[in-house]
Amino acid sequence: MSTQFELPINTGNPETDRQHLAHYEQHYRAAGMHCTSSPAPGGGYILRVSTAAPQPPQQSWPEPQQQSWQQPQQQHYQQPQQPPQQHWQQQAHGGWQPAYAAAAYQGPHSGEQAGGLGQVVGQAVADLGVERVRYLRRVYGLLAAACFVAIAAGFIVLNVGPTVALSGAKDELVRVPWLVAIMLQSNVAFWACFGILVGSTFVASWVSKIRIVNVIALFGVAAIMGVQLAPMSFVALYFAGMGDTLSANPIRDAGLMTGAVFIGITGYIFITRKDFSYLKAILNIGFWVILAGCVLTFFLKSEPFALAVASAGALLSAGFLLYVTSYIFKHSEMDDPVGDALAILVQLRNLFMFLLRIFMSSRN
Repeated sequence: MSTQFELPINTGNPETDRQHLAHYEQHYRAAGMHCTSSPAPGGGYILRVSTAAPQPPQQSWPEPQQQSWQQPQQQHYQQPQQPPQQHWQQQAHGGWQPAYAAAAYQGPHSGEQAGGLGQVVGQAVADLGVERVRYLRRVYGLLAAACFVAIAAGFIVLNVGPTVALSGAKDELVRVPWLVAIMLQSNVAFWACFGILVGSTFVASWVSKIRIVNVIALFGVAAIMGVQLAPMSFVALYFAGMGDTLSANPIRDAGLMTGAVFIGITGYIFITRKDFSYLKAILNIGFWVILAGCVLTFFLKSEPFALAVASAGALLSAGFLLYVTSYIFKHSEMDDPVGDALAILVQLRNLFMFLLRIFMSSRN
């Protein structure tokens, strides 16, 4: 007795068809089966597999006895195993194929087809290691809390407390939150708030390994970020209400774009685990260039130049975010989650600020 079946192979890609054919032939021949193949009329191949019942060896065997074929284990003879009957399933084309063949086969893209993104993510987590995954959860947990504090602080400044009447762009009276009004009317107050933000960031980085104090410092920096960005956010909302900005809702669009860039960079580093430490020198040079550009915008009063500086600054912030994220995933000593969260928070603040400046640019 012999068992025969046909297996069509047609994925639509000739190279993939050949790879699948070679794998199936190797699989069945390793099981002692005979394989022949021929091109299929509609493309691909048809693999024919046959297997014959095993014949008893002709040498080195004891005298044949009736019970030797009923109980081959007593003669030290192991009969080649036939695929179990329940493992054979009929295909739609009319042939037969072992059901376990599909599970045993791992083609060039079978992992992606079987597990999809979940398998890729699972492999990435396994490669990171349990300790680093636990550390990253702490870092991004602190980062999420700090972002919430920054947003809440900015919201409170813009919506809670007394207001002051100021003259708007069209000489109309505008009700402005008192803290925002102070920073809009006084450059000294505005730059003092920025200086406090920079100084508190350095302090938070210095105490990042002191328990309890480090978390308080991180949230304090986040709150100051929200306060310092409040005047810019108020101006963006004011001009957006007049229909004079590139975006109808600059704060919303800048926030969504910042989140999209952050998720994209984090996911890319998480999956590929690439090292971007080589960007450090380029980014440091870019920082001083953008800093000089920001100073020039106060003297040139040119909207196109300010928009160009903001665009370059957004790209630089995304580059710094890529570098910092890569460092945390690959080189962090996993002893300073607050410091790592602070590093990401600073770059997210910069990215949001530059994107907000782009979206609030005048249509004219």
